[in-house]
Amino acid sequence: MTRATTTLCATLLACALAIPLVAAQGPRGAQPKAPSQLWTDGAQGTSLDPDAPVAIGTFSKLAARFSPAVVNITTRRAGQGRSHPLFNLFGGPGRPGGEHFGTGLGTGFVIHADGYVLTNHHVIHEANQIEVKLQSGNSYEATVVGSWQPLDVALLQFKPDETLSVAPLGDSDRVAIGEWVVAIGNAMGLNHTVTAGIVSAKGRREVQPGREPMMANFIQTDASINPGNSGGPLISTRGEVIGINTAINAAGQGIGFAVPINMIKTVIPQLATGEVKRSYLGVRVGPVDTALAKKLGLAPSSGTLIREVLPNLPGAKAGLKAGDIVIAFDDHKITHWEDLPWYASTAGTQQKVRLDVLRRGKTRQISVQLTHFPDNRPASASSPGGEGGEPRGAAIAALGLRLGPLPAATRRQLRLGKQAGVVVLDLKRDSVAYLAGLRAGDVILQLNYEDVGGAPARAAKKLTRIRKGEIVSLLIRRDQRQIFMAFPR
Repeated sequence: MTRATTTLCATLLACALAIPLVAAQGPRGAQPKAPSQLWTDGAQGTSLDPDAPVAIGTFSKLAARFSPAVVNITTRRAGQGRSHPLFNLFGGPGRPGGEHFGTGLGTGFVIHADGYVLTNHHVIHEANQIEVKLQSGNSYEATVVGSWQPLDVALLQFKPDETLSVAPLGDSDRVAIGEWVVAIGNAMGLNHTVTAGIVSAKGRREVQPGREPMMANFIQTDASINPGNSGGPLISTRGEVIGINTAINAAGQGIGFAVPINMIKTVIPQLATGEVKRSYLGVRVGPVDTALAKKLGLAPSSGTLIREVLPNLPGAKAGLKAGDIVIAFDDHKITHWEDLPWYASTAGTQQKVRLDVLRRGKTRQISVQLTHFPDNRPASASSPGGEGGEPRGAAIAALGLRLGPLPAATRRQLRLGKQAGVVVLDLKRDSVAYLAGLRAGDVILQLNYEDVGGAPARAAKKLTRIRKGEIVSLLIRRDQRQIFMAFPR
């Protein structure tokens, strides 16, 4: 499955503080069985009225209530291996041969009185030692119970010899843009720093703080978040944690990001077992083109386009086809194309789910038995090259491409049998077809859901007849993959 990225991503930094900053992953060992319910829902005591005028006392009450549940986290690491991807951005001395010694600082918060703490995955990734320090001044050694990079979340545990305050978890879906929030964390190494601001946006799916893709629909806030705040709570005026502070924009001011707590709750039970077992649908997806959505009567940004169905996996076995548009997953409507990867990844392995699918303008329901996320996913393959020589064939100037007959060698290579198609010999890099993902060497099998045939001139004529602004949908063969794409002419 794919995920959109933007130029903003290059400037985002996960907000752990390092001296120098290095990668961290906590020591693991045999873990005692976790309680059946690891967190408390709703505010403890009397909830503050979110509609009441915000006064200085509001933030004081939140700070007094939550600071005892917030922990400062110190990680230590020494050994061979690559440094954390943010290491060079913050600077700091290293040792020859790739050996790095360093201390990292972050934040966490207690969710259970038995010493269970939530923080960020990147705070504790590959650490040799993890220490948590309470507001009381007492410090404890902690271990990693479970950690999951796609949400940048980790569950720690330490053995307290004192009564712990617990931070209740709220409902991040209830949070409104413009609502007041408070952040507490180990900002720049200054423990239990309290800042306040508002929720400035929700559903920031384009945010990608690190090199590995994340699945979080970030809450954006202007509450001051700094290096060292990673893993700390973002708190609503209802007196509930509604997010885990995770990233900042180093080039901006007042732009911080938190993973919504509802997403975190989905994986906490699995984190407690030591492993998040991600389920898998076996498709590659993308957004529905605006023009295609309008033609089909879909709301903007809704629905997920199945670009490719991987063979011998749940989607293929259930009958999903490239070009299908998924509009609902069980009882969840797909309001943004990236909803499907999240639902499919967290529904549970061996879970049977129902997909509402739009195919050629008609809605149908497809039942799919999910499987576990494979360690070795089918990799993207490069496009088969041409047969050599100068490109010849039928040109479509408006689309900036040239089509040719399907050579016998390519037919054998792609195992097409008697299936007809035409090969893309050449296309301009600034053409709409190229920008939509078409590449030289692709074999076009269908045009607007109809077999294209084997004659390049006839296929070019069909493409030329499509009026400007109308949708061009193609089913192509690329190596052993069948991929669907749609774009306006």
